[in-house]
Amino acid sequence: MHDLLPAVKHPSDCQLLFARKARGLAHLRRWNGACDVSVAQHCVMACDNVSQRAAPYALIHDIEEDETGDLLTPVKQKMRELGIWHRFEAEIVLPIRKSYTELAGLNWPWPADVVAEVASIDQRLQVTEYRDAVDLGLVRGFVPRSVAPLLEYLLPWSPQKAEVQFLDRAGRLFPAWEG
Repeated sequence: MHDLLPAVKHPSDCQLLFARKARGLAHLRRWNGACDVSVAQHCVMACDNVSQRAAPYALIHDIEEDETGDLLTPVKQKMRELGIWHRFEAEIVLPIRKSYTELAGLNWPWPADVVAEVASIDQRLQVTEYRDAVDLGLVRGFVPRSVAPLLEYLLPWSPQKAEVQFLDRAGRLFPAWEG
């Protein structure tokens, strides 16, 4: 009877860590909560709108936000003006991002062309979210960039869908997952 049971593949520690991240990011709303799009959905959409080379990096470009929160652009700008953003980024953001980049089996530091491509889609998604899904009454100080939004209307996903889609992309794209 035991021989008839299908073999169970146990997830690696790496996969479990990413599963926890996916769940956290799927329940974290963008724009400091002023938007129904989750960070996980945002990352999946970034992943789906860049080149194959940049896709796995785009998927994890905000991986630290379940620990730091999704800081609004005006907050980040004020932190830069106060001279504290560099230290925050160097001591908190980048070590988390480096750790998950390496767990995924990707190159650290990220290749410069990948950084540029991910930054570009991140800006397009930002203006798309602003256009379609942000409660403008809750956002102050944001001036949309002169970047073209995505053409299609953005509909927020459920946390469950965002989590599943995030893990699906990770399974297909991360070299460390034999995807």
